[in-house]
Amino acid sequence: MKRLRSAPNAAIAQIWADLLCEAGLPAAVERRHLTSVAGELPPDHCLPEIWLRHDEHLANARTLARQHEAQVSGG
Repeated sequence: MKRLRSAPNAAIAQIWADLLCEAGLPAAVERRHLTSVAGELPPDHCLPEIWLRHDEHLANARTLARQHEAQVSGG
């Protein structure tokens, strides 16, 4: 498995993982429930993360993530 990125919250992480899966890039959300320990751990270590099931999908997943961000931001 290869880490793609963190997300600001669990809902957005799941949306991103679903988009990747629909594109044929199996992904999973990890650290979904760590926000409850923020303060005990640094907050940036408690964010949900999107992980790819197959390392070889990393380049395609990064491209898809950039395209999605551009579309959402209106660019």
